[in-house]
Amino acid sequence: MRKGLLIVNAFLKSEAVRVTYDALLAGAARAGIEMELSVNSDYFVDMADGRVRCFSSDVSAELEDAGFILFWNKDVFLGRALERAGYRLFNSASGIEYCDNKALTFEKLDGIVHIPRTFKIPMTFESIGYTSLEFEEYLGDTLGYPYVIKECYGSYGGQVYLAGSQEEAHEILKRTNGRECLAQKFIETSRGRDLRAYVVGDRVVASMVRSNANDFRSNIENGGRGTGCDITKEQEEMAVTAVHKLGLDFAGVDILFGEDDEPLLCEVNSNAQFKGLKDATGVDVTDALFEYIKRSCNQIQYTL
Repeated sequence: MRKGLLIVNAFLKSEAVRVTYDALLAGAARAGIEMELSVNSDYFVDMADGRVRCFSSDVSAELEDAGFILFWNKDVFLGRALERAGYRLFNSASGIEYCDNKALTFEKLDGIVHIPRTFKIPMTFESIGYTSLEFEEYLGDTLGYPYVIKECYGSYGGQVYLAGSQEEAHEILKRTNGRECLAQKFIETSRGRDLRAYVVGDRVVASMVRSNANDFRSNIENGGRGTGCDITKEQEEMAVTAVHKLGLDFAGVDILFGEDDEPLLCEVNSNAQFKGLKDATGVDVTDALFEYIKRSCNQIQYTL
């Protein structure tokens, strides 16, 4: 098959993302796929005609040579422009956009999978913030304390807060400085514990329980630990259904444990880190990912 192009964000330079990029390149090599690494700042979307312009002739040649693009990025304007130019993206720009904004995730999955009771907090502006917090009384009365406040955009659990009282809720909302947020019922039975299922195509290729005895969030980046586990049929159906309905090829799906371990969708991550999953399960999800990409590209060529 033709070369692949891995497009990542130019401005994320942490050790965790470098490990992920190296793992993706290594996985492509094992699958016999030649892949180039590129960054989103190599490209510009010309808003006059919607076409992609390249930073240099070398970048232009790499793009022209690409048979598919692994879009490990949240630059959805660039993603949509590449799709308009005819490139097959893994994941699609629309799927990434649905995941990047947690309110859009729940809106898209409304009535399709079970989620904790969740409200979109009224919009304000970052230059103004909340000049009145009277609306919070409804959230506290309806959801009960504690409840979770989540910024719509966030990663690694860093923008997720637990409001134990009205005073705490008001303080959290003031700190968000007008950024869009959700209010969600706190699932006490899942305190510091969830299930991460990594879906590729039509199946879960690896899963682990993440737990943290010192935090209501289970994220490994916040000190949680991952343990490989078997996934139930109900959990797998929820994870695969969510991925398909969001238009994704692959994703990390986080599932909470409700009463009697009823699965409740927490969130879907289009560009989920997978080092912790490999450490917990021994499974390198890039092998399944690139086999899926090869099958998908072969099917496209066959239909053409």
